[in-house]
Amino acid sequence: MLPGRRCLGVALAALLAPPVAAGRPDRATLLVPAAPGSGPDRWARGFAPFLERHWPRNTIRVANLPGEGGLAAIRALLAAPPEERLILAVNTPLLLARAVERGEAGLLGRLAFLGAVAEEAVLLLAHPGAAESLAALRALDARAILGTPPAGSGAHLAALALGRALPLDPLPFPSAPATRQAVLAGHVPYAVMVASEALGALREGRLSAIGSTGLRRSPLLPDLPTLREQGLDVALLVRRGFAAAAASPPRMQEALRRALRAAVADPEFEAQGQALGVPPVFRDQPEWEPMLREELASLAARWPTDPWTERRD
Repeated sequence: MLPGRRCLGVALAALLAPPVAAGRPDRATLLVPAAPGSGPDRWARGFAPFLERHWPRNTIRVANLPGEGGLAAIRALLAAPPEERLILAVNTPLLLARAVERGEAGLLGRLAFLGAVAEEAVLLLAHPGAAESLAALRALDARAILGTPPAGSGAHLAALALGRALPLDPLPFPSAPATRQAVLAGHVPYAVMVASEALGALREGRLSAIGSTGLRRSPLLPDLPTLREQGLDVALLVRRGFAAAAASPPRMQEALRRALRAAVADPEFEAQGQALGVPPVFRDQPEWEPMLREELASLAARWPTDPWTERRD
């Protein structure tokens, strides 16, 4: 056995024992490819009770397995026996970007993307005192810094598009909270973040929003026009959803799809999403998977000549 695979097997065994042991089909593990306490982890843990509520006779355990933007968790998922009830929390386009960067797009073909349950637009934000409109931004005499979350994230990909259209130079930070702190402190005049990361500061008047990358206005910010409305052709949505191994039992996959649909329709989940700034939107597998294939193909075509992070080959 190769050393990397041996390490993966040890890590997977630690994740699955004892809650997901043989003979306990009522137990399921939700793999979260992010560190404990991070934004993606908090969101996934907030969703887990609703999945448990709508997936009869199943209890959900959350296990963190960060690394490679989700690829480490995919390997663990695929290394487990098909009958294990393992579910993967998915964040796109980050997962797709990491797969393209590392030449691992084939891993994605071994997954069943069961459904997306929430989607967010990216917001173009300004520190109070900076130019607070697209027209003012276009008229800047010199290029300004645009803070972004890590390379390959949805916000960073949107920032690269904005940097081509406006006098803005994207500067990646280690995380969305670090990006938010930089623009709040005035270290950078502009930033991009998903709506949920900025909503509190917007409501408190500590940041201004110039536009969103949504296809339509968000019900959370109905007065904020999209960038397309303002004549800038930049549109991108970050989606959160769930996947299982394609080899997992079809009955389990179908039950999970029903549970995801029911969870999104749950009034308590709707209220939670509105409070957190992550509006529930359900995209069933037949609708979501073609979207993913299109996004993946676009990123793969772009990577050789226009990479979003430094190439290692």
